Amino acid sequence: MKRLAPPTDLRPDPAVTTSLRDLGDYVRAAREDRDISQDDLAVAVTPHTSRTAVALLEQARRLPPAATLSAICTHLGIPKRFWEPLLDDSQVKRAMFEETLGELVGRRVSLRDHDHESTSVAHFAVLGLFDTSNTAEQLHRALCAALVNYGAPAPTLSFFKKFLGAEAFTSVEAFADRVRAYQAQAIRLYSSFAAAYDHLGGTEELDDALAPLRVRDAVPFRARTEWQVIEEIPEARLPDLGYISAARVRKEHAERAMVAAFLVELAGKIEKEGASAIETSPAKRRRKIGSLLRSFQSTLPHDLLSPLFAPDPDRLRREAAQIGPKAAEDIEQMESTQATGLRNLARYLAADFMDVYVATSMRSDADFASVNSFVRRLFTHSGVHPLKLRYFNPTQSWIEDRVAKGLVEALMLKRADITIYLAQKADSFGKDSEASVALGQGKPVIVFVPSLRVEEVDIDSEKLGLLGRPGLQQIVEREASGEDREVDETTDDQALLAQVLTLRLQRCTGAALARAARDHWADFDLYGEDARIVAESDRAAYRAWLDGCVTGGNLHGPEAAVQAHFIGILVATATNAEKRATLFREVHPLALQVILSTGVLNGILVVRSIDGCAAILDRLVRNALDLDLDVDDRNYRLVERSTRSTIRVIARHALIGNAFDAFYEAARRR
Repeated sequence: MKRLAPPTDLRPDPAVTTSLRDLGDYVRAAREDRDISQDDLAVAVTPHTSRTAVALLEQARRLPPAATLSAICTHLGIPKRFWEPLLDDSQVKRAMFEETLGELVGRRVSLRDHDHESTSVAHFAVLGLFDTSNTAEQLHRALCAALVNYGAPAPTLSFFKKFLGAEAFTSVEAFADRVRAYQAQAIRLYSSFAAAYDHLGGTEELDDALAPLRVRDAVPFRARTEWQVIEEIPEARLPDLGYISAARVRKEHAERAMVAAFLVELAGKIEKEGASAIETSPAKRRRKIGSLLRSFQSTLPHDLLSPLFAPDPDRLRREAAQIGPKAAEDIEQMESTQATGLRNLARYLAADFMDVYVATSMRSDADFASVNSFVRRLFTHSGVHPLKLRYFNPTQSWIEDRVAKGLVEALMLKRADITIYLAQKADSFGKDSEASVALGQGKPVIVFVPSLRVEEVDIDSEKLGLLGRPGLQQIVEREASGEDREVDETTDDQALLAQVLTLRLQRCTGAALARAARDHWADFDLYGEDARIVAESDRAAYRAWLDGCVTGGNLHGPEAAVQAHFIGILVATATNAEKRATLFREVHPLALQVILSTGVLNGILVVRSIDGCAAILDRLVRNALDLDLDVDDRNYRLVERSTRSTIRVIARHALIGNAFDAFYEAARRR
């Protein structure tokens, strides 16, 4: 076919074929070939424009004003035949229609291979669609006729009325808006827009195909009977539910006594002789004690033969108390607690249904306390409790055998409709696997990452973290003094957040710091962070003060030395939590998983508070998430509005789309 030259008279040639997508590709290629950034290009042309305008042009999403388009293409040396026709309104309208039509059907469409007269007929057919005097039925027939020119299958009337309607043809912008709204629904069900259009555009059973997207009424949930069969295990007894059975603890009485005595003796020697006192104990004895410590699930971080083994005396005595033999009444209480856990497990296994599974790792007392507190606060929340959900609380069940425990978890993942993943200081392979399995089944997964909240000094680490560099820098410049107000260009966002948190925590009263310790000790594992304190006496004082805040009801501030350490620990753990939240939202391997049965990419929802988690859980139960479709030059992303979490993705990469069609949609059609 002979390529047509741009028209030279005032009447544009309707047979000219100019694609927005092709023009965007040309602009990007020419810009990159000249090693010019989008920002540099925006300011190099006259009139100046913005980086966003350049990006939208390259993505074929929006044409800049005619003068700007001419300036950009002239600056980059792009031949006029590729862009000059788009200075005409009717050509722009058709080009925008074709780009949007490609978005609708999931494939590029073009009139490039048609002859001159056929292209002219198709051109005016497209323009004729945007006649608001036509009825929906008339517009449907006209659209079906126009699609013949593009080799695209005609949609059913029910599809047309559901997703387009007469309103879509009041303007090409309205058509694009309706197609975007359609994509926001299609991306939830299909691995590509081509597959979505093939199915939804061709079915007469549209209601059945869209059934998974229907909002559910919460009335049936609220009408349930209360599920009050689980026997509540008090928080103080939760550590009884470790893997070790009470019978084993009784059997290990002598060995535990020996280890505890060794640790207490070693603590006394270190106080008198210093850290080198450990060397006075024979290596054989240390090897045996080390083996027993591991079998008793010791929290000491290093082996007794390691040169890194250097705990302070207070830490050794605490470990001795934790590991040492239990009194007869304590063992009886442990047996009673574990029996309760077994009964609860039987109730979970026999439950008629399960709504929510809580995935977590529990290695320390802090883990048990943190998880149980989270579950209790969430499911008694005013936004969740009326739904009367069945939920599996791992802190309220027990079984000794690890294999059996894994089987229970696998069953709960199969049965539960929603999984909640508690992000802790250290996540396990098992917990990550549970989240992946749930995502792979097409089920929603909520990831809870704790945040630091101290109302007295306006600290909410989540909100502060979302301010970004400009907002944090403004706070530093306003609240810091002296040289600290000057923000170096090399200071990153995490360092700025740490500076803001430190500034505000230093203004806290002692009572506010004590409340922060009480409220966050478990979520942030504040006892486990004591290794950050170098001086042994300060470490012991820090632990003693935490004891008072956590279990003694003490709301007095710490001594000056301890206060400085505590603020540093809070800042370090809070900034790490913000980093982890960003990781889960954007780059964690769990962020997106393929639903194995459909090829749809399923993403996690990251929440930072009980209120936020309750709101998301309620919306998931009702199938009523607030969602936005975000489009860039690489992906279509369906984003939950309040958490900004990506829950669905379709790649714009052509080969990836073809591969998903080949390996998922073709199989589904067969």
